[in-house]
Amino acid sequence: METQIAYIDNEVALQHTVKHLLQQKSIYIDLEFDKNHFRYGFNLCLIQIYDGETCFLIDPLPDLDISPLFEVINHREIELVCFAFNEDMRLLHHIGAQPKNIYDLSVATRLLNAEPLSLNNTLALFLNDERYIEHKKSQQKSNWFQRPLSDQQKHYAAEDVLYLPLLEQKLKKELQKMQKSEWMAEEMEFFENYDWKKGATASFLTHKDRKELTMREWIRFKELMVKREQLAESINRPTYKVVDKNIMIELAKSPKKIENWTNIKRVHPKFRTPQIQAQLQAQITQAEKKIREENIPENQPSKKRLSQAEKEIKSELRKTIQRNKDAFFLPIKEELKISEGENLTNYLLSNRRITEIISGDLKLLPYQLDLVINAAKKLGLSIPKFLI
Repeated sequence: METQIAYIDNEVALQHTVKHLLQQKSIYIDLEFDKNHFRYGFNLCLIQIYDGETCFLIDPLPDLDISPLFEVINHREIELVCFAFNEDMRLLHHIGAQPKNIYDLSVATRLLNAEPLSLNNTLALFLNDERYIEHKKSQQKSNWFQRPLSDQQKHYAAEDVLYLPLLEQKLKKELQKMQKSEWMAEEMEFFENYDWKKGATASFLTHKDRKELTMREWIRFKELMVKREQLAESINRPTYKVVDKNIMIELAKSPKKIENWTNIKRVHPKFRTPQIQAQLQAQITQAEKKIREENIPENQPSKKRLSQAEKEIKSELRKTIQRNKDAFFLPIKEELKISEGENLTNYLLSNRRITEIISGDLKLLPYQLDLVINAAKKLGLSIPKFLI
């Protein structure tokens, strides 16, 4: 596909681009980003926007302020057509944008009973041309911080949006034919209003780590991990390349090992110094002070043990969830697989979503609720209270 590619890396060019894009009814968008792989944190590396004629590669890395572009991204009257845009949405919200009028083609494919596929395989499936599978693989793990971008990288980035108009045309036609356009509208309204700030910054304290540590160890570990984040940010490197997390776990369990800090492996050479050792010792000292103030016993678990009553409540909840899964949702799923297809059914009623629905943590969209209730009526099943 012969398309003009415009590389935008300065303020003047960006202003002209924004002015042009504000005149469009729809644009095709994708992002290249890095999430704590080559550098610290969640970083935008490139924005690809296609207007049907020109692919604009907007480069924020030369300290280009891209906030003027938010006027386009946030515009209610400009449709943003994309594919598998979850992490992109999270990043855009993280940097201050609030995208509106989203049309995620990957969601459309699920409503059309397709299994979750990459963009390449989706193009091959719906456009019936296996040539789409052949492109792009060489740049999937590319370092998008490198400058100048290679011609190969630019080509790869552009291809993420160039074929979206053809796919959009095909999918919208199919949705309309199957009377699912309103379903898609409901999905996109939910998508737009989701709290995308969740998950923008990866938690460096996990439930799994806590489970393995006593309360004393957990308090030390938290202090040490905060310092690890600060060290990684100070040199703009991913945390895993600065200090191995297992070292912090070892120090939390055996604080005296800090005395051997300058000889410990799996630590960035820049930080294997007496100065950093002293800073980490200060973190441990701060943790020990908190341990004394709160009078925490040596072997106290880091997670509070449930009382017998709490255990019984939790057990009853598990039983309730399982009963509803077995008696209601399993037959509903089998019925929907016949009427709507297996892939769509698995999308609507995965095990995790079923648990969230029964627990009250997730509400079905109107079209989803209609499907479930209609299937229940057909099977002669009573509608559970948590659905009404």
